[in-house]
Amino acid sequence: MTEIRTDLLERFGTQAYQPATFLDRGVTVPFTTPFLLGARIRPTDTRAGLEVVITNPSGGRGFYIVPWPALTEVCSPTLHDRRLWQRLSDQTGITPALVRETAHAVAAEGLAGRDAAGAASQARGEEAAGRMRANFMLLLDLIRRSETPEEAATAPQADSPANVERRARRAVGRIAPRIGVTPEIIAAWLESLAGAFCGVGVPGDPVQSRTRRMARDLVALVEQVDLWVAQSPDPHEQHAATMVTEAARLTMRCAEVAFRDLDSLLSDTPTLLRAWREDSTGIGRRATRPDWLLDGWQVIVELWRDAAPEMRHGALWEMAFLAPVMPREVEEWLGVEEDWDRPTRLRRLVRAKEDWRSGRMLDLVARNERLRARIA
Repeated sequence: MTEIRTDLLERFGTQAYQPATFLDRGVTVPFTTPFLLGARIRPTDTRAGLEVVITNPSGGRGFYIVPWPALTEVCSPTLHDRRLWQRLSDQTGITPALVRETAHAVAAEGLAGRDAAGAASQARGEEAAGRMRANFMLLLDLIRRSETPEEAATAPQADSPANVERRARRAVGRIAPRIGVTPEIIAAWLESLAGAFCGVGVPGDPVQSRTRRMARDLVALVEQVDLWVAQSPDPHEQHAATMVTEAARLTMRCAEVAFRDLDSLLSDTPTLLRAWREDSTGIGRRATRPDWLLDGWQVIVELWRDAAPEMRHGALWEMAFLAPVMPREVEEWLGVEEDWDRPTRLRRLVRAKEDWRSGRMLDLVARNERLRARIA
């Protein structure tokens, strides 16, 4: 591993980084190069190509916004990261789902180690299972809303698979003319809705969805960091912890509103189907909001989990620098009004920490590969 060329890097530094939209903020990519941990990619101003947004942990300017060709002059990305960038640079639209899917494909090649390859395979299997469960839960709701009291004597979830299939066909056949389409179109729409909402989860699903697990982990992180703060003897060393918990609580409040909105939408399948007919693109974008809101937090959670108790003070500084900035677009999405600039103001109080620079690069790559294996 080569040293980071800070002399070349400084020309890409920027003090101001308060993105107006989530697309401007970019999407976190699970890079394994130490310097790129928590980095985001986003379209350039001209929307021709991509650039990398990197947190500056040196205490200088706030962020670096770097074209990839220039980045390879500054540091030496791992083979995994070069392959990941190669796959992503060919894409025209960047979303958390696209980055996750691409990262799984690259991890499956073994470039981040066997554990990451195994985790990618498991994540793909869980996503497929989530789609099937979402489809099933939507069908169950459609059955309940279309049957007479006599037909509903046995709850669909308690019926035999053969009877549930028969009742589902009958429910689809009944709803189709009410919406003005064929049963085949209803079936196709249900599959599309299951794909759009599998990461969110349909109410009643006994298995917690990916985004709800992430929200749960974020709650646990705040609780654990708060406990650490309560036990810390030096108030001066609590700045990083405060930065992490303030940003996390802001994200949690927004995610709660987004989940309530989507749960309301998913609680009535016939109404959802009508909304899908009118604006499938808008509904699909609405379903991605938890993904965008929670993007970037998994690596922070895993940093905390990976740190030994005696190393958590240093981990908190790294976590603080990676805490995502909340774009003001969230007000338009959710109608939430908050002090969006508070985490940014707190960030100015967080002093420079360069512990990671004094570590061996190979050790840090190994650590990041451990994190990579746990990032779904």
